[in-house]
Amino acid sequence: MPLCTRAALDAACKYPWTRAENPRKYGVYDDDLDVFRWLRHGAPDGRRCLEAQVMDWSDDIAYSVHDLEDAVVAGHLRLDALRDLEERTDLARLTCARTLVDGTGEAEVLAALDRLLATTWWPSSYDGSHRSLAALKNTTSQLIGRFCQAAELATRTAFPAVAARRYDADLVVPRESRLEVEVLKAVADQYVMSRDDATRRYAGQRGLVHELVEALMKDAPHGLDPLLADDFAAATDDVSRLRTLLDQVAQLTDTSATALHARLTGRRG
Repeated sequence: MPLCTRAALDAACKYPWTRAENPRKYGVYDDDLDVFRWLRHGAPDGRRCLEAQVMDWSDDIAYSVHDLEDAVVAGHLRLDALRDLEERTDLARLTCARTLVDGTGEAEVLAALDRLLATTWWPSSYDGSHRSLAALKNTTSQLIGRFCQAAELATRTAFPAVAARRYDADLVVPRESRLEVEVLKAVADQYVMSRDDATRRYAGQRGLVHELVEALMKDAPHGLDPLLADDFAAATDDVSRLRTLLDQVAQLTDTSATALHARLTGRRG
């Protein structure tokens, strides 16, 4: 296994604080505090390095853009809905309710949406044909490039004379770009994640994960990967043993989790 440097581990630390500091989003369990303190040695408290900021922005771009594409392909979103007054009003309200961008108003959200709709590469419709799929894929590519280039240009402008790494600089994302990504996130929320069938599916998935952990606990260390089985055997308390089970479940794909659940419980997920 290759060794990781502090810089590499710090770059993957999206939330460099404990659960006690932020119960909603945190990046370290108490039993990992020794490693966490090592990788954060010399880092400003609560501040993410530039590489972690890039990773976070990349996540936002990838999820918002590809969720839009998936919503269109699945037929959950008609592209002309984004020009409908009532749909746009609902979308603007949802964006304002869920965004973390300070001071966002509905007019600013709609302006962000209109900037995207006004681009030459935004498709007017989607009918499932090869031609329309190619146009949609081009939109995905253009959006990714748009958001990445905006952040790169703004960051290089703000820090022209420094080596852009670690704590020498911060990622600068223009407000306009953040709002464009936020409105795309809201599109996915409104047309995909908030659908009744999606809500039922998410509830079923949560139930399956809970049942899977319980089933693994009853049968442990059987059912665990060899490395994790050794960790389970070496654990000295229930918290450590539970952590091992959670590590096992966290590395599963949806398909493998469903298959393991069926094998351990004798039921189909």
